[in-house]
Amino acid sequence: MKLGTSARDSIPSNSHSHQIMFSDIANSALALLKLAPRYLFVVVFVTGALLFAPTSWIERISLQDFANDYRQWLGFAFLISATLCGVALALGVWKAILECYFYISIRAGVLRRLRVLTEDEKQILRYYIVNNTRANMLKIEDGVVQGLVADHIIYLASRRGNVVEGFAHNISETVWKHLHANPALLQGTTNTYRTDKRW
Repeated sequence: MKLGTSARDSIPSNSHSHQIMFSDIANSALALLKLAPRYLFVVVFVTGALLFAPTSWIERISLQDFANDYRQWLGFAFLISATLCGVALALGVWKAILECYFYISIRAGVLRRLRVLTEDEKQILRYYIVNNTRANMLKIEDGVVQGLVADHIIYLASRRGNVVEGFAHNISETVWKHLHANPALLQGTTNTYRTDKRW
């Protein structure tokens, strides 16, 4: 029986070393993915400075040895964090574009809708303008009320209320300004307004 160990037993295989390296890289990538974009920007700035700043600058802060010893990992961190920052920036721009488009689309639809209001709908909206208030107590189960809510003309402002007096519904900012500028839109077959609040 041989007491010694063979070279294959004492020296790790290349495949095992590669597995360990891949595991380290995967763990580092996952850690970077969990960072918020503002922290990723810091990683990009710091690693970029250590990789690309003049040697004299790095020597001045006594990080030359660190930058040389870990240059491979610094490059990896810079590449991943820069890519993630770019993705986060692109997603942020895309989200802003969608929100802008959604707002413009909704606003255009609301302004068109205000030109074809029924008398029942006009009575609800007159309350806001006549009383110079942005809130009105309306029954949540009412079909006319729900129609105005669905068209983004008014919205449920509070869940505090009851089935008798209703719940607070606020008028949207766009409708508030447009009706003040165009009061003729509320002219109809009656001159009354509606609130479900019991005095």
